[in-house]
Formats: sequence, C-alpha cells, structure tokens
Amino acid sequence: MSIQAVIFDMDGVILDSEPQIIEAKQQVLRQYGIEQPESYHYKFMGMSFQAIWQQIQVELDLPVSWQELLNDYFIKYKLLIKQSAQHPIVGSIELVSRLQQAGYKLALASSSPIDDIQRTLNDFKITDCFDAIISGYTLAHPKPAPDIFQIAIRQLQVTPANSVVVEDSMNGIKAGLAAGARVIGYNDPRYYSQREVDDIQVVTEMKQIQEFLLPKE
Repeated sequence: MSIQAVIFDMDGVILDSEPQIIEAKQQVLRQYGIEQPESYHYKFMGMSFQAIWQQIQVELDLPVSWQELLNDYFIKYKLLIKQSAQHPIVGSIELVSRLQQAGYKLALASSSPIDDIQRTLNDFKITDCFDAIISGYTLAHPKPAPDIFQIAIRQLQVTPANSVVVEDSMNGIKAGLAAGARVIGYNDPRYYSQREVDDIQVVTEMKQIQEFLLPKE
C-alpha cells in the first residue's frame, strides 16, 4: 500500500531540544548535590516527563516528590529557551515543507505539553503544515504505548499501513511499531551513532527521509 501520511515526533526530530532538556535536568539535580554524566539521560528520551521524574526520583532517592521535581524542571527549561533561541534539527523544516507540498497528510505527535508544541511550530513557521497536532502530555498511556500514534492516524483518516512515523527515541520507535505504522528512526549522531533497530529504516540525516518519501526530481 502507498504511503499517504507522515507522523513526526518533535523533540529530537524537528526541534533540537535535547541539549536544553538535559541541561535543565542537570540543573535540577545539582540542587541536591548530584552530577550525572550526560549519558544518564539518554535512556529517558521519548518517555513522558511525568514518568521521567518518577523514575529519577526513585533511582537517585531524591528528598522531594516527583511533582516538585517536574515543576522545577519546567521552570528551568523555559528559562533556558528564553536565554537562547530554539533551533531545528538540520533539514527538518525543509522536510516538513516538502512533504506538505507533495500532498502528504502530516501530523505532529509529541510527549511535550501543547504550549511547547505550539510555540515551537509557530517559531519555525510550520504550524499550517500539519493536519493534526497531538500532545501526549496528559495521555494515560504515553510512549512506548501506541496511543498517541493511533490518535494521529485516526485524525488523519488513514490506515496504519499507509502511515510512516519519524522518531528518534526507542520509546517512540516502539510506540510507532505498536501502532502498526512503518517507522523511520532518526539516529542523531550525538546520541545514537551506532544504533541498529530491527524492522525499521534508520537514517542519520533528514535528507535521507526526503529521498525515500519524495520522487527524485
């Protein structure tokens, strides 16, 4: 069956947010005298923010609730993005624009809060490219559960077999596969330089996705 729709994750796929996300987490932890290597945070990529801080609170035996940690994290993250402009993953904006122009149905399905999603899409001037925008922040079953991608597929009025999910995290990849979609995994060389995943196509540059989904000129 032909591909009719492409569903994008945001953080790490469209938005180059992981450096700021990791730094905000580190700032929270430093308040408790904890300094973790950057690699400690890689395993949390793609998880809901609630689940991330629940796990960190338990693993590091922090003396406050995960809710307090989460609230503190958002304060620090928002301050960081005010201090320095947000930047897209190289090639992501062109990819979204080209796919829309080619007639694909597009959705954005991210675990981030809806305000963060809307701010990012507005900043990058690609809001109108998407036929559906879904936040998984309040979903009962976030990634790696397939719920967010199932919602996107329903809203786009396509079938899983006609859909491609573009994800960078293993939690997101698992969610896309569980939803029955074809999955393209973006291996950001900073975090996943050697990763191989069964049953999906893996790329290291956005232009590779463009070459796969768009006919050569």
